[in-house]
Amino acid sequence: MNYFNYFTEIEDEFVKRRGSHLLISPLDWSLIETWKQRGIPLHIVLRGINSSFDAYDARAQRVRKINSLMYCQQEVEAMYLDYCEAHVGAGNSEQTANGQHEPDPQFSPQIIAEHLREQLAILQRLQTQRAEDQSWQETFARAITRLNDIIADLQNTNSLSPERLEADLTLLEALLLEGVQESAGADVLQQLRQEAQKQLRAYRQTMEPPVYEQTLANFVARRLREQFRIPRLSLFYLS
Repeated sequence: MNYFNYFTEIEDEFVKRRGSHLLISPLDWSLIETWKQRGIPLHIVLRGINSSFDAYDARAQRVRKINSLMYCQQEVEAMYLDYCEAHVGAGNSEQTANGQHEPDPQFSPQIIAEHLREQLAILQRLQTQRAEDQSWQETFARAITRLNDIIADLQNTNSLSPERLEADLTLLEALLLEGVQESAGADVLQQLRQEAQKQLRAYRQTMEPPVYEQTLANFVARRLREQFRIPRLSLFYLS
């Protein structure tokens, strides 16, 4: 898959098939993140989207337009199941001989380092805004130190393993999220979870429990990041 364009490729395909511009919702973004976390290849997601729209277009009566990517969820899951069954025991042809994905040449270590320096500056500003919150201070101090180390490594290398770097950034994002959850408190977390449950209510019966719980958790995490203005470090958000 195109390692750096997973989100935008899915959004573009959905908007194109729908036939008119429609920004996808936070719930849809949470679903895409769930697919990404589960390792569903980009081409499988796109295949599922197109199959869903093809089936919808073939209907004799189409009362309402498809307004959410959630409409395609079941078909993507079915396509992924077929994909997994077909690849049992097979090697990953998308990997290089050393087991790593080839990085997109337009994203050099220098470009990624510049992106991370921008996010580092945001984290440093956020750290100063809640001086009275000891947990917040400890979390951001740890995150800033670790991100500085990652940036230093990038500046001293001519090669790049996107998988390994993404794993480091994912751990760093998890650290930040844990700190934000602690600062937000139980009441805020419960409110956000109830909001997520309300939006997912119509789709719960069609989703496997692990997928439902992961999508719900991603929705809550997204709302927390928006509320506290926490930047995304993942390479998937590199513009």
